[in-house]
Amino acid sequence: MRQKKLLILVCIILLTLSGLTAQSKFNFDRYHTPAELNEALKDFVRSNPKITALHKISVSPGKIEINMIEIGPEVNKNKKTQPAVFVAANMEGTVPISSEAAVYLIQLILEKPEIRKDKTWYILPCGNPDAAEKYFTKPLMMDARNAHPYNDDMDDKVDEDGVEDFDGNSIITQMRVKDPQGEWIPVPGDPRMMKKADWAKGEKGIYKLYTEGIDNDRDGEYNEDGPGGVNIGINFPHLFRFFTKTGGSWAGSEKESYNLIKFILEHREIAMTFTFGETNFCLTPPKGGRKGEVDLTKIKIPKRFATALNIDPEKTYTMKEIMDMVQQFVPAGMEVTESMIASFLGLGAVVNPLPEDLKFYKELSEKYKEFLKKNKLDAKRLDTSGAKDGSFELWAYYQLGVPSFSMDFWTLPEVKEEKKEEAAITPEKLEKMSNEDFIALGEEKISEFLKSSGAPSNFKAKMVMDAVKNGMMTPKKMAEMLRQMPKPKSKEGGDPKEKALLAFSDKELDGKGFVEWKPYKHPTLGEVEIGGVVPYASNTPPARMIEKLLKGQVPWVFQIAEKMARIKINKTETKVLGVGLYRVKAWIENTGYLPYPTAMGKRNNRIFPVIVTIDGKNFRIVEGKKRSLIKGIEGNKKQILSWIIYAEKPVRLNLKAFTSIAWQDTKQIELGGMK
Repeated sequence: MRQKKLLILVCIILLTLSGLTAQSKFNFDRYHTPAELNEALKDFVRSNPKITALHKISVSPGKIEINMIEIGPEVNKNKKTQPAVFVAANMEGTVPISSEAAVYLIQLILEKPEIRKDKTWYILPCGNPDAAEKYFTKPLMMDARNAHPYNDDMDDKVDEDGVEDFDGNSIITQMRVKDPQGEWIPVPGDPRMMKKADWAKGEKGIYKLYTEGIDNDRDGEYNEDGPGGVNIGINFPHLFRFFTKTGGSWAGSEKESYNLIKFILEHREIAMTFTFGETNFCLTPPKGGRKGEVDLTKIKIPKRFATALNIDPEKTYTMKEIMDMVQQFVPAGMEVTESMIASFLGLGAVVNPLPEDLKFYKELSEKYKEFLKKNKLDAKRLDTSGAKDGSFELWAYYQLGVPSFSMDFWTLPEVKEEKKEEAAITPEKLEKMSNEDFIALGEEKISEFLKSSGAPSNFKAKMVMDAVKNGMMTPKKMAEMLRQMPKPKSKEGGDPKEKALLAFSDKELDGKGFVEWKPYKHPTLGEVEIGGVVPYASNTPPARMIEKLLKGQVPWVFQIAEKMARIKINKTETKVLGVGLYRVKAWIENTGYLPYPTAMGKRNNRIFPVIVTIDGKNFRIVEGKKRSLIKGIEGNKKQILSWIIYAEKPVRLNLKAFTSIAWQDTKQIELGGMK
């Protein structure tokens, strides 16, 4: 018996050690293949069976599993009562560090019980494994498409014109060939870079640029129909673009995206999303500026509807004016919403973030900058990419209606320019100016500032001054606009991103981020030069930097998650009215920082209201409802509900405030009956 107990004890110890080994062997000293990521997920689940579950989303056309891990206290429950955070990483498959960040996040959640005690985490480390696999194959090339065969050039063959590694360095770069019809010239000061010749400056192009390879199908184009088909990262419904080479035939056309959309729509407990990739809503709030199908401040009503409303079809109206007019014609108690009007009139999708939501994005952005500074990761770097049409993060914000955040973890450091005299105007100075101060600067200084800020050429100083005088523009608004504009190119015409890459390559990569131009005898083009930027060098930091970058940024996810809307019954109040009647009041509070729901959630009407119920026996509601709905509560705000209740005998009532994405709360109310 003693030996048997000893044997059991040894087995327990071995099992424990094997579990620890499974979790600790994932080191962040290199990038991991999709297969290794999948194995890591399985190890996590094997080591933590009570709090984790593995969900197989799909199998890619390249035969790679797309797995997601669930972590939390409700893994074995079909119906969740606590909200969930969904994290999608590397949806385009071209950002290896984003997958590492997802696994780093998983490890932190498993190590910290307090993080997972009252919410579910769904984490997908690699949403586009076919594309991600290309980082680990030779020759190296960056391509966001999955392995689904696709006829890019719409001829009678599929995937027939891919790249070739002519110089044998296992890297696909570019070819430049001298041609009288060429549009490109070397950048003065650094001939490694190329720029388009500017005819207005008297420049004449001398080179044509091609991707390394040949014209396999002899259609006059090079490498336009290589293996692969769809970029999963832009195959989502919001602002999906038809008739592109990489977006897919329709939104959700691929199993990878379709099954992911289906999973999320079936899990109404998902209250917040994060996208790990190339955008960073935490650092830079979602950008607007897209031109929608209609101006919601100047809506024309079709004649057939205008007649019914007894209004002029030639005039334009604001959304609020139309809502007020329509409200008169709907049944009592029915609320007219913006989404109802937009759908009824066919106004199209909302294409820009709503101002109410931008408030919390901007405030959290400032806090994130402080967080980065504390972790010594606040060095100046290139701006992050804007979200692409059809991306996961845009779909989550606009159509799911939940707070949608994104993180990119690394962009190239800014090139330190030689010190120059401080500009007379900067965006920082601009936002502190009054209208009068701005106009007093004069046309010459304003013109110089606009040019240096990269403003469009048609953005003239006089036009801007007139707009400020007429109240159409303020210096503060102008500063916000200019901050969102791309950085102007250098005087020499070089791309700032390529310039930063060359500087980083020379300093940190021993020059391995760029292949020097070398002559080659091309079979059809003749004498060419092969060289250029190495794929992934501009968006993927060296492996030695991974752990520090993740350690200093990934924990921010927890700080945002703690700010989720949280519905509570703050207090109740009972007042005796006499003869068995009681006035009962309840203060329903959102104790979280974020609103319930977001302004976009209100607009698209997807988020269920807070449902407040009052139950018990031997009572009757004289005034109020047994089931009340609260459509929304701002962060750290309260709403009051009131009832008049008749109870002849002492009763105990149960008051419940329920939501699917912001927790729930209950309180008991004692009524003394008729006294």
